[in-house]
This record gives sequence, C-alpha cells and structure tokens, in this order.
Amino acid sequence: MEKLLEVKNLKTYFTLKSENFGVKPEVVKAVNDLSFEVNKGEILGIVGESGCGKSTLGKTILKLNHKSGGEILYNGSEIFDLSDKDLKDLRKKMQMVFQDPFSSLNPRKKVGSLLAQPMKIHNMGTKEEIEAKIDKIMEEVGINPVYKGRFPHQFSGGQRQRIGIARALMLDPEFIICDEAVSALDVSIQAQVLNLLLDLHDKYKFTYIFIAHDLAVVEFISTRILVMYLGKIVESADKNELVKDHLHPYTKALFDAFPVTDPKGRENREPVLMGDVPSPINPPSGCHFHPRCPRVMDKCRLEYPPLKEVSPGHKVACWLYE
Repeated sequence: MEKLLEVKNLKTYFTLKSENFGVKPEVVKAVNDLSFEVNKGEILGIVGESGCGKSTLGKTILKLNHKSGGEILYNGSEIFDLSDKDLKDLRKKMQMVFQDPFSSLNPRKKVGSLLAQPMKIHNMGTKEEIEAKIDKIMEEVGINPVYKGRFPHQFSGGQRQRIGIARALMLDPEFIICDEAVSALDVSIQAQVLNLLLDLHDKYKFTYIFIAHDLAVVEFISTRILVMYLGKIVESADKNELVKDHLHPYTKALFDAFPVTDPKGRENREPVLMGDVPSPINPPSGCHFHPRCPRVMDKCRLEYPPLKEVSPGHKVACWLYE
C-alpha cells in the first residue's frame, strides 16, 4: 500500500515555567520517540488512557503543536520544513475534527458563515459556488441546509459534531484526524456519527487517524490500531489480529475492561488496573507500565523494551516477548 504519512522518532515536549528562581524547569514528555506509518485510504485507530499523549500527537502531526524532535513526512515532505505558502496549501489536504464540538465552533457565527470560512481563506470559489458547496456538505452529514442561518448553540451535541465534520470536508481533504470525535456524545449518537464517518470514507476514500480512549469505538471503526501508554506505542497491529491476540499486558487490561453480562466471561480476566497513568514529567524507570503491570519482571524496572515485530505487522514493546 502507498504511504501517505510517516512519523519517525517524533518527540513533543513542553517546558513548565518554574516559580523558583534558579530551579531547572520541569519537562512534560507528552510524545516520546514515536514512529509509525499511515497508508492511503486506511483508518488508523490510536487508543489509550487520558493523558497518554494521543491528542498531542494528532495536533503535532497537523503542526498545531511544535515538535521537539523527529520527522513528520506527508507524501515524502517534512511538514515542519514547509514554507508558509506550501503549508497553507497543505492545510487544504489535512483537516481535523475536534473533541468538543461546542468549543470548536465560534458561537458568534452562524453555521453557514462557519462553513464558508475555510473556502474564503483559501480563495476557493465564487459566493454562489460556496453556498452550493455548503448545501451539499450539510446534506451529506445529515443536517438540513435550511438551518445554516442558526447559531451553534441552537443545535444538539450530535448535530454540532456533524457541523464540525462538515467544516472539515469543505476543502475536499484527503487526510482527517478525528480527535475523540464521539467521546462527548450519547451512545446512540456515537453510533450515528461513526457510521457517518464510515460512509464518508467509503465515498471519498479519506485517510483517517481516529483517536479515542474507548477501545470498543476504535475497534468498530479502525482497520489498524496503535495502543499508546505515557507517550509511547506499546503495541500495534491490524484490528482483527489485535482483537484475536493482544499481547501487551496494558492492551489486555483495556480489553478486559469491557463490561460483560455473563459472570463466566470474567473468569480469565486480569485484575483491574490500579492507579492512574504516571506523570509524564517524571515517568517510571524502565518500562513505564511496570508499576501497574501484573506480570512485571526485574528487567522491566531497569530498561525500556524496544518495539519489536513478533509476527507480520504485529509489534509489541514488552520484555515478555524478547
């Protein structure tokens, strides 16, 4: 398959201001040495607990955050080396659907104006062509175009997220990052939005990165899944392979967290993970997961395991498979 995006040894660090003079400022290692590829037309799911760096990764790929190291290659070109003009042209190809549809939409602008803005910024189309495009896109996402004169607060949460998706589609992109795009919605509305994203993928052959903390949602929509923990990838595989044979103890804990109605289905489950994700300011030595891992070994506390391919397309960072 043809590669669209390559991320090589990406690092995104944030320096915290110190209140005490002469004290070395602390550094948050939100994304810490990540490498992966995204092929054209695929849906790559990225899953992990809150605070593991998923959203920071998505924003760094679109250059909404700085990077501290590594490379982000889109069609072979380093995004952070592009000129302002080339970056503006690239913005038409890469779009984002944000987590909170209310805060990502300007409450002072009507929906028609919000959807027209991307095309006006890029000088695309006449007034009539823009209006026709707005009507077409609103119909595609399931919003009646007669409501384009309303403000965002006059819509439900699910409708606002559809408007956010419509705004991302206005420039005919080829690559879309969905950052927790359904986490703020009711379960029934989640299903509608996920099916909408799949329908749009089938129609336009978009390439998606779908970021979520809910493994069930990622499993439903993705073709391949990356599991993140504290700024690093701990496991990656094709969706069907990962569901059938998840290797890393953290991935197993995520699957074991699925609710089951039959008590017999809970017999072979690992104990529920205790505690929170450690601070990215001062991560544990060795494998970052070892303080919470039920299968921890002495080596886990001393050295971080490499991300190793244990079968074709299936990689895991765990000393159990070394």
